[in-house]
Amino acid sequence: MSGISTLGATLLLAVGVAAAVSAVSARMALERVPRIASVRLAELTADYVTQTAREHGDPDEAVEAARSWASRLEEALGRTAARHRVVLLPATAVAAGAQDLTFEVKAAMQAIPPKNHPPAEPEEER
Repeated sequence: MSGISTLGATLLLAVGVAAAVSAVSARMALERVPRIASVRLAELTADYVTQTAREHGDPDEAVEAARSWASRLEEALGRTAARHRVVLLPATAVAAGAQDLTFEVKAAMQAIPPKNHPPAEPEEER
């Protein structure tokens, strides 16, 4: 009987260890899977275009402002995605249920100072 009880105890211990390892592995796997959130890029772009049309009469200034805006948008999207540990997709690509982080991206963009890009080199005349 001693051999059977030792075998039973060993099996129970093995099952317990396997269950614990499985639970930890499943939890770690779930933490690594990014969640999906959305951002209304069309709305952000439309707001920017409207604002730029009012503020910049000079085409060169408008181009420079667009470059700066795009750079700030990219940085804000990256910061927001990292902070929430999500993959950000355009709202039109998400059917339903994803958290909308548009307002947070807007706020992050306002916190990022505009970057000065070097002026575009003039094209050679032909």
